[in-house]
Amino acid sequence: MNRNEFPPGSAAALVLILGSLIWSLLGAGLQLLATSQLLVPLLDRLIAAPWFSYGRLVPASQFLLGFGWLGSGLLGVLLILAPRFSGIAFRYGRLLFGGALLWQLSIFGGLTQILLEGPSGLVGLPQPHFVSLLLVLSFLVLGTGLTRGLGRTWKSGPVLPRLYLLLGLLAFPLGLGTAEVLLRGTSAPGSVQIITQVLWHSFYQHLWLAPLGLVLIFQLLPTLTGRAVNSLHLGLLAWVATCLLGGWLGTVRVSDGPIPSWMQSAGVIAAMLMGVVALGNGLLIQNLTEGRWEDSRRNVALRFIAVGAWSYASAYLLLAFLALPWFRPVLAFTVGWSAFFEIFTYLFLGSVLAGSIYALLPVSRNFGWPSSSALTWHFWGTTLGSGTTASCLLLAGAFQGLALNDPGVPISTLASYLRPFLFVAVFSQAVWLFGQIVFSAVLLAGLLRLFPAAAPMAVFRDPLVIRPAAVDPLHG
Repeated sequence: MNRNEFPPGSAAALVLILGSLIWSLLGAGLQLLATSQLLVPLLDRLIAAPWFSYGRLVPASQFLLGFGWLGSGLLGVLLILAPRFSGIAFRYGRLLFGGALLWQLSIFGGLTQILLEGPSGLVGLPQPHFVSLLLVLSFLVLGTGLTRGLGRTWKSGPVLPRLYLLLGLLAFPLGLGTAEVLLRGTSAPGSVQIITQVLWHSFYQHLWLAPLGLVLIFQLLPTLTGRAVNSLHLGLLAWVATCLLGGWLGTVRVSDGPIPSWMQSAGVIAAMLMGVVALGNGLLIQNLTEGRWEDSRRNVALRFIAVGAWSYASAYLLLAFLALPWFRPVLAFTVGWSAFFEIFTYLFLGSVLAGSIYALLPVSRNFGWPSSSALTWHFWGTTLGSGTTASCLLLAGAFQGLALNDPGVPISTLASYLRPFLFVAVFSQAVWLFGQIVFSAVLLAGLLRLFPAAAPMAVFRDPLVIRPAAVDPLHG
């Protein structure tokens, strides 16, 4: 094997992707256990160990799914993609490999500290201080490699993926570093700490994870469909709006809370404007996917990325709906808000990540996917599990909000309203976990060459160049 088959950075990408799979299984398992405890409170007594209490399982699962599954996986596929849309190969592969290992070590350290010692109590920062420092250090190493994906000039190659990549690379270290300094490095007043937690959570979701997902959408969808983005000006306007509005979206959840009224209004306005931005990007996505139903049926990578692209628009439209003054007071303290995070995390980012792995991993590891129904099981387990969970949470939030606003309904009866929805949510989360287990088995079997490759080895044959259209479909 030569360097073209395994270019520098491929080992780091493989470590990040495999780590992402491990953390996704563990994080989804902890989330399923936490939801089951809400449905059957007796489980909390049967499992007497304090590290399996609901107050530790929830932040541990959120940490694993955010930093471990999505963060690690998105960085892994970007390490494969970046040198191919910039035309500049990576250097210092061992340094990238060390950064990937450090990221996995940080996730493991954060998980053990949250389960054994308890979470920090900070929104979006359940991990201890030293874990955040390791994550920033690791990201600086990996991000320095990814900056080569920006290319030699802004005029060569696709512009939108580079702009979203630049936004994601800047937002994470600036946001996390500032949050750590203000929350744990200084004696900031309590009001400043609350505002900092909310703004960091916005940076984490809407200025780091979401842009990384959009990098993959606007690079891989044109490549897989053979079509170009039809309006660069609309795409640039959406990027500018994302930069300006993304940091304020978290404040919509604390409306009528202990933050200045102008920040509450800014959060509501930003959420509704981001709904318009999502519609704008949706028009670009519509042009890329229109008439490609048959291709999506044959191509599992295109299928996942298309679902993720439409889920991106759906998530921000739902956020705008939840921010409306007629619905926000009703759903403010209900599980209805969890429906947005379900769509945003699992259907948008999770689907884009899965499709990118299907499309890009064979490029760096030189193997093919099986022509197997297992790929279809993964797709339907992911989409049906996440979609059903989001629908149940939204309906449960509506019933819960109406009951909370009715003085004639006692608090004790709220559990009876939520119980059937929680039962369906537990089943749906188990379905998603089953799909992820199937995907992990197929990936490991492919890496170990346990089956003859029946599908094409890669979407892109040239290890350093991504062509404007897919070479062959990935069957599934």
